[in-house]
Amino acid sequence: MRLLDILNLPTFKEATVVAGEDGLTKNVQSVNLMDAPDIIDYLNDEQLLLTTAYSIKNNPNALIELVTQMANQGCAGLGLKTKRFIDEIPADVIEKANALNFPIIEIPLNYSLGEMLNEALSCILKERTHELNYALTIHREFTDIVVSGGGFSNIIESLATILNLPVILLNYRLDIMAYSHDIDKDVFFDIYWYIHEKIHHENLDTYKVLTLPKEGGINEFTEVSIYPINTTNQQKGYIIIFGTALSNQPSFTLAVEQAANVISFEFMKLHALEQHSRRLKNEFFADLVEGAIPTEEEIINRGKTYQLNKSLQYICITCKMDDTSDLYQDTHPLQTEKEISLRRDRIYELFESILTKNFENCIVFTKGDLFTTLLGFDFYNDDVEKNVLDSITDLQSDLYQAIDSSMSFGISNYTENITDIPTAFQEAVDALRAGYRENKKRFIKTYRIKELAEIFKTIPSQKLKEFYRSTLRELAYPKDKEKEDLVQTLSVFLNHNCQISETAKIMFIHRNTVIYRIKKCEEILGLEIKGSDETLTLRIALFIRSFFNNKIERQVL
Repeated sequence: MRLLDILNLPTFKEATVVAGEDGLTKNVQSVNLMDAPDIIDYLNDEQLLLTTAYSIKNNPNALIELVTQMANQGCAGLGLKTKRFIDEIPADVIEKANALNFPIIEIPLNYSLGEMLNEALSCILKERTHELNYALTIHREFTDIVVSGGGFSNIIESLATILNLPVILLNYRLDIMAYSHDIDKDVFFDIYWYIHEKIHHENLDTYKVLTLPKEGGINEFTEVSIYPINTTNQQKGYIIIFGTALSNQPSFTLAVEQAANVISFEFMKLHALEQHSRRLKNEFFADLVEGAIPTEEEIINRGKTYQLNKSLQYICITCKMDDTSDLYQDTHPLQTEKEISLRRDRIYELFESILTKNFENCIVFTKGDLFTTLLGFDFYNDDVEKNVLDSITDLQSDLYQAIDSSMSFGISNYTENITDIPTAFQEAVDALRAGYRENKKRFIKTYRIKELAEIFKTIPSQKLKEFYRSTLRELAYPKDKEKEDLVQTLSVFLNHNCQISETAKIMFIHRNTVIYRIKKCEEILGLEIKGSDETLTLRIALFIRSFFNNKIERQVL
């Protein structure tokens, strides 16, 4: 209820506003009656104080201080009963209240403050009861829509009818989930990026009214209201209301709040269904890539749900967050687990939304900490492979920009038969591991690196050991941390085309440290790391090192 409405009550009819008239539209949540000297400690926001000023009648400056404190605390106004303990309100108090836009009401002797308090509180209670009934009615209307099978579109259409304004529902990715029939989509897209930037840069988590820029007269609206929808502390969407918002009217806010409550439950239900469906999918494909489904017929029958087609050639792509270990914190393990879970959900959704737009036959699932994708093609050739690599590169960049996640990818060879999918999965995993063995991040590796390992398997181990030992010399078996650092720096340096700045960036060390370590390696190896022959020889030696690390102990090598 506004202060202006309270002044229209019978007991307030003869009261006079002597200061702060522009503040009469302030909301009044409650009314207080008190004459204590420390009254400010007992006042709340949007509260109207009625007083005779008895406790401060002998302190001329106390009234100015009270007005200042009440204005700063967000009180609705001050009602002073004169002709009892103060004859009139001092001019300097009125001047201060006007400067603060704080209403002061002079109350005559006609009614007691108790009568005025009771009438004001009764009116506020009556309005709160009306608002509660209205909220219950609106909530029941929206709930009936959901129970009868209506979805987001029906709820948004009903809300638009109640508000008599166009309404759009966005999810947390700012995709359009539903919109009212009277929305002008051209107008919406004219200001979509303005809304997009506001939401992302201001991190809106409460109701907010935005004033829209007028550019060339294209936009007919001057304001847009954004109401965030949250479920279990996770923001899941926004209600966008076009036109001048009547946010000072309780019915407006109540209608939007009830719509947001019902929509939040719909989001939760949708999320639960998606999680269940995703779990079933992950279980099937885990069985598939682990070779637990024995026959082609069973693979085809169970895979029909996910459009698995035996006539297509499939490649498998595995992906992993590079910095997963950095996300774990011992101080708040439960919160950290929740954040990781939310981030993984976001990555999964981005995977699906981006890859399904680029490829007709795309299946995304997770296995452990791996995000895995099967892409099916009628015929896999060099042009298709280039298209895949370009799409994965774009996806990698999009993930990094959207959620600041560094991701690496391993890509398999294509399969000739649907029963070869487990082999393709293992190839993709091996490609991913090969990239990590080379201390890389944000890389894309194909299974071709494994072919080199297969070639080395045909060479006698003793010959490989002799080549490794003669090439790396003292660095072949580093006995202290300094030499281990030299080997690691040399490996990263060679894997990044001998770029000093890039090596420093990857290893989080100063470029001068890289220069010193490379010169130290050149002294130990007795060569300059410049020519293509030298770098190739060293890369082969370091590959042999990683090739043997997983098979035999270093001292045996």
